[in-house]
Amino acid sequence: MGLWNSTTVTTISGLQLPPAVLDQLKSMGRPDPTAPRTINSQSCLTPEKWKEMFTAAQDRKNCTVANLHQDDHGMSGDITCQSGSGGTGNAKGHLEMTFLNPEKVHGTMHMEAVTSRQTQPIIVDMLIDSAYQGADCQGISPDTPKVIMK
Repeated sequence: MGLWNSTTVTTISGLQLPPAVLDQLKSMGRPDPTAPRTINSQSCLTPEKWKEMFTAAQDRKNCTVANLHQDDHGMSGDITCQSGSGGTGNAKGHLEMTFLNPEKVHGTMHMEAVTSRQTQPIIVDMLIDSAYQGADCQGISPDTPKVIMK
C-alpha cells in the first residue's frame, strides 16, 4: 500500500469515423482517437481503496464482473457492460493483472464493444504497468490519481 506510478497505453481499433469528424477533431487540437494513447499517473493505494475497486467494479449499474479471481500472483475477471438508452450497445472483455513482485504489476485488458451505429466491433486494448514508489503518498489522495503526462 502506498504511492504507485502507472503507465497505461490504450489502443482503439475498429472505430469508424467519417473523415469530416477526424478533420474537425484535428482542427480542435484533439488527437486521432484511434492512435495509441499513453497516460502516466500516480495514485495512492490504501487497503480501503483496494477493496473499494473490486466493490465498485461489481456494483456498476450497467456492468458486471464475472469469474473474478485473485491470489498472490495476480487477478483476472470478465467484464460485460450495457450502454445507451435501452441497451443499444454492449461491451465484453477480460482483465488480467500479474503481480510480478510486491513492487511491480503488469496487466492487460481487451474489450470489444458493439453498437447499433456501426457494422464492426470497436476493440479497446490496454497495457498497464505499475511500480511501487513507497509508503508515502506525497499528498496524492486515494480518491484522485494525478496524471503526470498525456
